[in-house]
Amino acid sequence: MKKIAMALALLLAAASCDFLDVVPEGSPTQDDIYKTQAQAEKMLFMVYGKCPDLFHAQAMPDLSGGDDLISSYYGSVRYFSWKSLVYATSQESSTNTYFNMWGTTSGLPTGNYSYNIYEGIRYAYNFLNNIGSVPDISEANLRYWSGEAHFLIAHLHQILLEYYGPIVLAREEIDLNAPASSVNVPRSTYDECVNFIEEEFRKAADMLPDYWGPIAYGRAIKATALAYRARLLLYAASPLVNGNSEFYADFVNKDGTHLINQTYDAEKWKRAMDAAKEAIDCVEASKETGAYTMDDRQLGLSVSKSTSTTDPFELGRANYTYIFTGDGNATQFLNQNEYLMSLNKSGSITYTQKQFGCHLANNYTKVSGAYRGYLCPTFEAVQMYYTRNGLPWEDDPETKDIDPLAYNEAAGTVEMHLHKEPRFYASVGYDRGTYRFNGGKMTIKAHKGEPQGFTGSYDNEYQSYNGYFCQKWVNEQSKMTLNSSGNYAVSTYMSYVFPYMRIAELYLSYAEADFEYDGTLSDYGYECLNKIRSRCGLPTFQDSWSRAGGIPSGQKLRDIIRRERSIEFMLEGRRFHDIRRWKIAEECLRPIPKAWNIEGDTPEKFYKLVDMKENDTRIFTTPKHYWLAIPNSQLNINGQLVQNPGY
Repeated sequence: MKKIAMALALLLAAASCDFLDVVPEGSPTQDDIYKTQAQAEKMLFMVYGKCPDLFHAQAMPDLSGGDDLISSYYGSVRYFSWKSLVYATSQESSTNTYFNMWGTTSGLPTGNYSYNIYEGIRYAYNFLNNIGSVPDISEANLRYWSGEAHFLIAHLHQILLEYYGPIVLAREEIDLNAPASSVNVPRSTYDECVNFIEEEFRKAADMLPDYWGPIAYGRAIKATALAYRARLLLYAASPLVNGNSEFYADFVNKDGTHLINQTYDAEKWKRAMDAAKEAIDCVEASKETGAYTMDDRQLGLSVSKSTSTTDPFELGRANYTYIFTGDGNATQFLNQNEYLMSLNKSGSITYTQKQFGCHLANNYTKVSGAYRGYLCPTFEAVQMYYTRNGLPWEDDPETKDIDPLAYNEAAGTVEMHLHKEPRFYASVGYDRGTYRFNGGKMTIKAHKGEPQGFTGSYDNEYQSYNGYFCQKWVNEQSKMTLNSSGNYAVSTYMSYVFPYMRIAELYLSYAEADFEYDGTLSDYGYECLNKIRSRCGLPTFQDSWSRAGGIPSGQKLRDIIRRERSIEFMLEGRRFHDIRRWKIAEECLRPIPKAWNIEGDTPEKFYKLVDMKENDTRIFTTPKHYWLAIPNSQLNINGQLVQNPGY
């Protein structure tokens, strides 16, 4: 099976430096940039570099800003920037933004990360307008690279749209000496933004190749553009922005234009469904070349060789594990060909991986450069996973009469850890459970004073504050050793890439749009759900619900379809966006998360459900915290801009 050999951040090798670094020393000119194909391609890579790093636990809110992954009690907002969107202290505001993507601003707080997205869009237009003048440009590169420029124009706009809501559209390259009147324009309506971005994705899809080849996985191809278009249209059909008069009745431009449409339109779900199907058809057509696929049989065959098992449950766990960190072999792993866009930025991958892996001993004082274990699945995420029969706990006849919080003395843990589906065991480390780490398998012992347990001091941030650990992003061959003082001396971080877009999303997006369009699931909608389920060792959707008296309908079926998506993408940063577009963010983020009593040094004391200790008060506010604030500096520059509601 072909593996991804090049992902997004591999493109960033030439892109992480300043724009002018792509031209020779001296007095650079635009002609220098487009003198050769090699120079022009560096310019294209630089535009890719304007995309935010979504796997850096501090740089963006996606990983920890949902309700599925959480960092430790200890630590200020400067280190855990996601807290600015949830907690009272140092909360996100128009004068205090930790996630600056709108443009250059002044007075940013310590610890902020800035991405000048509009600058990237301008560079993409510049590339598009000049690539044809490159003397040695080939016909193929002219077409493909122009397609990438259109993709990046769309994608960079889409990023702004997801975090800020309606934006100012950059429809062309604007000269740096252009009058202010051509730059300082109002925000476009949300629907106008969607239509513009969709058209750019369309242009990209028409120009991009079907397959770059085995050395260029991760670079945008036709299927990538179609997949992001499908995501765009799914979001546009969702409750947050489809007729949301509850939040946005007064959200208008200075001329009174509503920035969010006030009337629900069911046809937007049909548009999203058709877009997902078009992307799926494109991907499935590529199976003939072996380019991109989500073939569970192919993965099962590959994994079964390394695990020496034919047990469907274990194969399901191994298949799911393989998607993210490989099959446990001590070799560099660049994932596999389900990813349509990914991040291969070694510094970010290493940094975030370090925050996931649990520590090996309790008596440490500092763990600089080693695994820390303070980015953890939430208790609520653990509850969300299905039983091994593919059902919610309370609907499964085999578990509904079992108290999930009851202690099972024989197993040394609670019942809710013993009847879960394969993805749970591939994603979550729990007390007395198997954890694949440090070159093999170990048993987590998380009571106070035990190797993975509470140290006794809340001043130590490098520990789990709810009793759980992340398995999903920890490779079995990632290792640590201890020095003579009992502190960690050496850590081995395995290589992998982080998915920004994978094929599974297309199937789940189709199923959601299919249901929302008319309140039912078509045969193909069920088929889409079952492709995801079969890969991870679950019964079909129909077989699972036949155990519970039949497939539910109405709001319960909606909740289940959303749950299917949330479980599949747990701990990947998608939940952050989904709970917002579903308009349920406050009910997910306002309550204090639950935790096991980490101060307990016996099972009886440890397995008491308590509020997780947090160092601030949760104040997530609707509609304020659904989107970021536009920085005041930008409002002062452009008098046509209006601020997002609540700020």
